[in-house]
Amino acid sequence: MHPQKYEKMFWLILTMFMGIAAGFMLRRLRISSHIGKAISVTIYVMLFFLGVKIGQDENILGNLSSLGLQALLLAFAGAAGSVIFASLLYRLLKR
Repeated sequence: MHPQKYEKMFWLILTMFMGIAAGFMLRRLRISSHIGKAISVTIYVMLFFLGVKIGQDENILGNLSSLGLQALLLAFAGAAGSVIFASLLYRLLKR
């Protein structure tokens, strides 16, 4: 890895740990109830900009039909696997 990548990784990890520390210190304040809403809004904004970026990429748009089918199959397989594993785990722990 290049030194710039290490520096970027350092700042990402440092930011995460600063957030953990802030959350620990602010856990008793009422503001923590609003954090979930802020996270949801942030995720929607990020997904919007991801869509904008995909819409600008001709490579992705040209292969959207095959990529879409693969994504659908992966999503279905992931959901089916989760349901199967959860039901097996439920049966195992129910005893």
